[in-house]
Amino acid sequence: MQIRRTVLYGLYLLLFLLLQNVVFSHIAPLGVRAMFMPALVVGVAVFEGGRTGGVFGLAAGIVCDLFFSSQRVLFTILFPVIGFTVGLLVDFYLNRRFFSYAVMAVAALFLSAFAQMFALLFFLGQASFRLWATAILQTLWSLPFVPLAYYLCKIFPWRSHEHAPSPY
Repeated sequence: MQIRRTVLYGLYLLLFLLLQNVVFSHIAPLGVRAMFMPALVVGVAVFEGGRTGGVFGLAAGIVCDLFFSSQRVLFTILFPVIGFTVGLLVDFYLNRRFFSYAVMAVAALFLSAFAQMFALLFFLGQASFRLWATAILQTLWSLPFVPLAYYLCKIFPWRSHEHAPSPY
């Protein structure tokens, strides 16, 4: 059962990576490209918990860093932290409903956009208005995939029983 879950989550990761890097990398309104991998990391963490969310975040971070030439280890560090933190929040404080997920996914999308501009903003002294506008536009352009990631993870057939949401 564990192998099936791993393979299917790997397929989700590849599907989102292909959509993000092959299809939507060519669609860049105002020069901004969508990045919706953080939404998938949040979705896995919401339904599987902190440990699985952190491990999935690590895998997603490694894969994203391999495909983005400008980043070396940014997503390898950021995505496991997001996955583990969201999983802990859901385990102890928040529910697994769409609204809670959407708030955390938007926060993760914006945090990922902010992390990409951090060095440019604070170390290289780039113009902050353009960087903030790019971060906001990237977050907005990535929003359409928030519901897709939620529902793919919600209908996941081999979810662990300890983190399965109640029907009520």
